[in-house]
Amino acid sequence: MSKTTRVPFWLIRFRNFLVLLLSNRLAAVGMFLLLMFVVMAAAAPLLTPYRPTGNAVSANYDPPTWITLINGPVGYSQNAQFSALSVNMSSSGLATIPTKTGNSVALDFAGSSPGGTVQITETLSYPYQGSPKQIIGDAMILIPGSGALNKSFNVTAYVNRIGVSRFLFWSPTTINKTGTYNPSPAINSGNPAFNSQLGIGQQFSAANYVFAAEKANYQYVLTISVPAGFSGRINVSSFDLNLFGNTWGIFGTDDAGHDIFTQVVYGARLSLEVGLVATGIGIGLGLLIGLMAGYLGKIVDEVLMRTTDMLLVIPFLPLLIVLVATIGPSLIYIILLIGFFSWMGFARVIRSQVLSLRERPFIEAAKASGAGTGYITVRHIFPNIVSLTYVNLALTVPASIVTEAALSFLGLGDPTVITWGSMLGAANSVGATVSNLAWWWILPPGLSIALISLAFILLGYAMDELFNPRLRRRR
Repeated sequence: MSKTTRVPFWLIRFRNFLVLLLSNRLAAVGMFLLLMFVVMAAAAPLLTPYRPTGNAVSANYDPPTWITLINGPVGYSQNAQFSALSVNMSSSGLATIPTKTGNSVALDFAGSSPGGTVQITETLSYPYQGSPKQIIGDAMILIPGSGALNKSFNVTAYVNRIGVSRFLFWSPTTINKTGTYNPSPAINSGNPAFNSQLGIGQQFSAANYVFAAEKANYQYVLTISVPAGFSGRINVSSFDLNLFGNTWGIFGTDDAGHDIFTQVVYGARLSLEVGLVATGIGIGLGLLIGLMAGYLGKIVDEVLMRTTDMLLVIPFLPLLIVLVATIGPSLIYIILLIGFFSWMGFARVIRSQVLSLRERPFIEAAKASGAGTGYITVRHIFPNIVSLTYVNLALTVPASIVTEAALSFLGLGDPTVITWGSMLGAANSVGATVSNLAWWWILPPGLSIALISLAFILLGYAMDELFNPRLRRRR
């Protein structure tokens, strides 16, 4: 005879409460928004392959790619990279077949071989109707061993717009000893020396000059010219050329080229952590102090309430600014300070409710039967004020998140972590709100704070309506 598994009573009550709560339209909307941010925070590594403050993913201040749906594709571009590496030889100068690995090539020459030229080439079919915003590339030559070579050789690199023109990226250089060699000046359109090498003034960019705002085919070519009788190995590595477009991703990039979508996703984790942990501390302290003051009364009530009144009259945000500036901008300190200075109002609400409950007949009956203070508090008073705890918990989380955002906006947030508030603070500190008008950097964290606050407020109102019969609407 099989045994029937009984569902725990608390689980049944929780299920019934959840069904009743979600029957309220405000609660349903709030729960949807909250779950959206919880999933975003939990699945951050799956939603984006980048790190919030890792390597730059594109050029700085790139708007999102969907802006082309509004303004059209003309003038806009995205990231592109030269690829499909190939090796071409003008003679049989190589002793062995070149070894290719990714963007690296190993070339071996025998002393008895004739001279010749080796061309290492990567290609790109540029598909956009706007120039890239930045060019970054490299071509490293490594000659193993020590001392001078038996004969010197020449190396140069250029970009060939097929059928149109050629642009010199690495001036012809003679190499006569072992070591490592890179293009000088570095291949970077943000480098004035590199732009000067191309013969353009400081007011122009190599990205616009080389890659015109039109579709075309390009080659990135490294040429190695060796004389007859040259022997040795020439290793070519880091042979790549990257084009950073002027649009990027869902939310664009910040002043350092970091992905704003990644920052919003990872920022959801810490913003929720700040809101929930700080609120938990505040609610816990307020509940404990309110219960003690309301039930014990007399001198305990006087001491606790006068302390509460003293803390209530101190301006909250200026006090936090002073304390954070003194202690240091650590996220842990910020959470603790927000929690320790947000319990006063809730403590007074709990005290007033306990003062009313302790005069009820069922409390007097429990005292008469010999029940102690702890038993009465846990079994009779707390169940009657738990609804206030749920409601205030939901309504206080947005205040904690906004407080942390305010501190970060003022430059007092933790610089080592990414939260929605620190994103707004970073945008403000570099003048993105005025000089660059980078709205795509400001709106995502701002709207995230607004939506998560709305989610908790809707849940709080719905729970208040659920627990307070006088607020329930007639259906």
